[in-house]
Amino acid sequence: MKQNIINTGFLLLALLLFSSCKKAMPGVYSGQQYLQFYTTTTAGTKEVVTANAAFYYLDASKITDTVLLHVVTTGSVPSKTSYVQLTAFTDNTVISTYPDAIAGVQYVSFDDANLKKLMKVDAGKYEAYIPVVLKRDPSLKEKVYQLRFKIGISNDFKPGNSNHTEGVIYISDRLSQPSNWTTTFFLGAYGLVKHQFIIEQSGQPWDSDFITTLTKPVDLNAQSFYLFKFTQALKTVNAARQAAGLTELREDPLVPSTAVTFPSL
Repeated sequence: MKQNIINTGFLLLALLLFSSCKKAMPGVYSGQQYLQFYTTTTAGTKEVVTANAAFYYLDASKITDTVLLHVVTTGSVPSKTSYVQLTAFTDNTVISTYPDAIAGVQYVSFDDANLKKLMKVDAGKYEAYIPVVLKRDPSLKEKVYQLRFKIGISNDFKPGNSNHTEGVIYISDRLSQPSNWTTTFFLGAYGLVKHQFIIEQSGQPWDSDFITTLTKPVDLNAQSFYLFKFTQALKTVNAARQAAGLTELREDPLVPSTAVTFPSL
């Protein structure tokens, strides 16, 4: 009996201590809500979320396009619907050849009342996809515009890790070099005529998204297929052009050194 009393007393003491400690511990999901863009890089590595929006590939009747941005909460998980604030800005630390997009011209303002209703994280969720709506302005046929933005302070969120709170969208309505068509791209040097040629020969857009399917991860079979296809097609096109008294396919018809070529197989 004595042994049972000792064990019971110990158990009661342990429960009292646990209860006391539990009351002193802060709630796991209480406190300030922070928000940042989803990324696979480490917290100490800066990553600017980047997207390309090319109206060139869309039907002429489509006058807007939407880019969805993946955001995640840190700190607390929202107990109610919580709204996100994006802020456009000019990054003076980056040298860019692209002019900044103008709210109401190339994109819908982040302060638009209807848009703000969609920029939210639902209660109990730790992530969401928020929209950036782009507008098909005639100016996009002349230049590529950039929309730089960052997560701002809203009534519900503060910006999270500063390395993961900025983004940029490149907006155009003309054929332009995809950001991932680099100097090491398997089709060789970029050119507008070459770009148009491979689109016509394959029926694929050859924009950043499509190129990513061939390079991340690297698909050597698909790359070899397209390289062979385009090389053979170019030979056929150049033979027809020669028979018609034309030069080979060139970026600039007056400059022989700009002839369209592909790397050797």
